[in-house]
Amino acid sequence: MAGDAALGDLRGTLTPFRALDAVLIDYAHTLRELLGDELVGLYPTGSLAVGDFDLTSDVDLLVVLRAEPSAERVERIQAAHRTLLARNTRWVRHLEYSVFPLPTLAEKSSPYGPEGHDDDPRRLLWYFPNGGSDVERSDHDNSLVTRWTLRYRSRPVLGPDPATFAPEVTADELRREIRSSMLGWRDAFGPGSPFDNRFHQVFFVLNNCRALQDLHEGRVTSKRDGVRWALQHLDAEWHPLIEWCWRERQDTEISVLQPADPVAVRETVRFMAATTRLAEEFVLPPG
Repeated sequence: MAGDAALGDLRGTLTPFRALDAVLIDYAHTLRELLGDELVGLYPTGSLAVGDFDLTSDVDLLVVLRAEPSAERVERIQAAHRTLLARNTRWVRHLEYSVFPLPTLAEKSSPYGPEGHDDDPRRLLWYFPNGGSDVERSDHDNSLVTRWTLRYRSRPVLGPDPATFAPEVTADELRREIRSSMLGWRDAFGPGSPFDNRFHQVFFVLNNCRALQDLHEGRVTSKRDGVRWALQHLDAEWHPLIEWCWRERQDTEISVLQPADPVAVRETVRFMAATTRLAEEFVLPPG
């Protein structure tokens, strides 16, 4: 969109966009007023932290508290969130964040255990889904990837440096979770699945590129880095699909409401099988 290009000239210091900086700073201070000393801080995660945030990205955040919030505090956060959404600007439409108590953060919990996905209800956090107005319980951010990104890549909007309170996550701990995650999503995408749309077709290809790089390097990288890595390390038969998906992702109008290209869907199913097989064959150190 023509207007989007102009936004790139207004760079922020926390994010690539000054207007988004202002939204995050304002919301952080709103939370401080509501929660007082219970608020540790507000922290960007996801692409905002690893460095490839653009106009198609989610605005991924963590609200870190000193303890599990009371029902009354959850209601305060819910009300503040709805007030923020009422601004109805580009910068609030794709907010996605969890409320993370420090004791839970310190546990280094992962979605995947020896028996597969860990459905322990004690893992659930208060969570605002992408663009949603209502808080719910989810383990979406209760992962080692989130903890690693917070500790090693996130800059506070408000609060202390996360390295002072976020747990250390080793490269091998990260590798085990990433490998389990790739295997867990093995059959998630395909014709007729909940993800059979243009946005998720592109997402799964780019995500598996990045996940394979992360698996090999023991760190969390960006989608852009994952594309570069995949073009260097994966078989050339996948290069056209990867390059096409990267171009698709640059379209700021890409949406889950749009049908996926049938040819791209077939190729993505094949790509998912091939990259998952590579993850399965990756030899993890014992532990």
